[in-house]
Amino acid sequence: MSDVEMVTKEVAGKTFVLKLIPTMAALGIVNKLETQGFTPEVIFEVVSKGAKVGSVDITQKRFDEIFAGQIKSLMELFAEILKYNNLFPDEGEEGNEKGSED
Repeated sequence: MSDVEMVTKEVAGKTFVLKLIPTMAALGIVNKLETQGFTPEVIFEVVSKGAKVGSVDITQKRFDEIFAGQIKSLMELFAEILKYNNLFPDEGEEGNEKGSED
């Protein structure tokens, strides 16, 4: 585990802990976003690899339960994870430079 400060985000009535996505997975996600766009599979991959609900991983079943009827909240969390992982930083904005956790 790295020494990166824990970042939480309140979305859809739940507290999510944002995580750094391992480098190779993050590069794969960037490639998928560029070639496939925001597909349901890519959004799930980002959320499941980039956040937990407390200390619990987000499985596909849990993902469906949390975000049923909450697509706006899902996209808000998705954007926060992309920002936290510095996948698409705004021009001139510094991202998280600590690197990836194991």
